[in-house]
Amino acid sequence: MTRDAVTHDLERRVGEQLQAVRRHRRWSLRELAQASGLSLTTVHQIVTGRTSPGLGTLQSLATALGVPLGALLDGHAPAAPAVHVAAGDRKAVAISGGRLERLASGLASQRLRGLVLTLGPRRETGPDPIVHPGQELVVGLEGACVYEVAGRRYSLRIGDSLLFEAIQPHRALNPGRRPARVLLVLYAPEEEPRWIEPHVMPARPSGGRRARGEGQDAKARRSR
Repeated sequence: MTRDAVTHDLERRVGEQLQAVRRHRRWSLRELAQASGLSLTTVHQIVTGRTSPGLGTLQSLATALGVPLGALLDGHAPAAPAVHVAAGDRKAVAISGGRLERLASGLASQRLRGLVLTLGPRRETGPDPIVHPGQELVVGLEGACVYEVAGRRYSLRIGDSLLFEAIQPHRALNPGRRPARVLLVLYAPEEEPRWIEPHVMPARPSGGRRARGEGQDAKARRSR
């Protein structure tokens, strides 16, 4: 495929994806132009694949539509207005101390992320607290869990809840002899937050090397 053909194909795919997301939002071209700060002519040319938009232009369109920039480039179908996930279809990952299950996810402008955390007896999410933007709501589902926020510990039994600003260092502990389960609802100030990954990072093999970020943090603490 020639360079011109590749460029034309990219223009077409970007236009089609932009059109799909716009229709999903039920916006007119004029409304999209006004929200993005672009001219109606420019938006029309991009949607119809008649021009190659710059990165800044694409970012303006993505921001206006409330989707990540990649949503206009990957050619995937727009997210559904509702996402249903059966209990048996949850994606789960082993983490330090237990297991983490992802709840329904996939809205184009998603700002909430639901997780179910299970900690084994006398286990914890790790010695290093997590810090990220947004807010976090924790609800006790089974057993007894302790959530540590900024050095203060909160006991959570079935039905208890805790809400806090997630920029504060936090982690979970299970001091009991039975597994503990909590529901985590995380609010992100932006779509498709990358900071979710520390919550779903696979457990390190015992005796293995530290993750790169943890090693750097430890090194920084020692140098102080």
